[in-house]
Amino acid sequence: MPSNVDLNIDPTLTIEMQSQKKSGIALRPSVIPPNEIVKLVKVIDQSVISHIFIPDLPGGFDSLEVSSACLGVSKGLRIGSGVFRLLEYDILQLGRRVETLQSVSDNRFILGIGTGDPGQNPARKISDLLQRVSELRNNFSEKNVAFPETFVATLRAGIAKRVAGKVDGILLNFCPPDHAKKVVESVRRSFAGKIETACYLKVFFSESVLTAKKLAIEEFVKYDTLGHYHKMFELSGLSDEIRTAARSLQDKEMYYSDKLARTSPVNPNKVELQNYIKKFREAGITLPCVYPYFAPYEGFEHKVNTIQKIISAVE
Repeated sequence: MPSNVDLNIDPTLTIEMQSQKKSGIALRPSVIPPNEIVKLVKVIDQSVISHIFIPDLPGGFDSLEVSSACLGVSKGLRIGSGVFRLLEYDILQLGRRVETLQSVSDNRFILGIGTGDPGQNPARKISDLLQRVSELRNNFSEKNVAFPETFVATLRAGIAKRVAGKVDGILLNFCPPDHAKKVVESVRRSFAGKIETACYLKVFFSESVLTAKKLAIEEFVKYDTLGHYHKMFELSGLSDEIRTAARSLQDKEMYYSDKLARTSPVNPNKVELQNYIKKFREAGITLPCVYPYFAPYEGFEHKVNTIQKIISAVE
């Protein structure tokens, strides 16, 4: 692909996106209990969905263990971590675990990794991460299993460009389509090879619209306290919207603008969800991953119905 490609007009990229049409769902163990995640994977398996990511949070359930259970009850899905902090793991022990997951699943495990807190020297952290990936890959050189499809979590174009060509894809999180487009454009201009561009599309569902709005606003407020997300929200014109929404949390009619909904919709219907996913595909995201959020008390039937809605919207 030429280095000066404009994603708005490039027919090659459009054809590539249309031919692949990969889609994912992220199932977070702190939002959906692991036993319910396994049941939902059975619903998703053999559908149009190609990838399932299991987010890994420090102190929470182990995404590799949940992935293992999900791989065991599915036949066609690619399933894996999304993401864990690779630098915190013993590389030899991790290699054994990943090799085992690949062996028992016919190479359907996904390796989603990140650096965690980049600290004062993000460039060094990325270098260390890529070195660990190389070490892990070398452990597979004489095995009868394939090295897993690997994604590195990033929010910034600089990191995305650093890892391009060294892993299979990048995984963006909680960003509006315009930010995703900037990152993808930057990578495409600097790297001519094939790279998967995945993105978490956080969507908030509840049988109560107010509950769904509350969940969404609280998520925006939480991420806005993180420096790199706050900067992204500012550049995307969302900072004032987040502050206004935060002040409305105690109101009967919470403030949730179209600008916020463009990043994370609340209780969308099928058409709204289709249009939302389409915006990210148009931004250059080749693997949009719908990331549903639920209130803790929402029943399993509601979650099943929501997953079925997501599948139908992707179709």
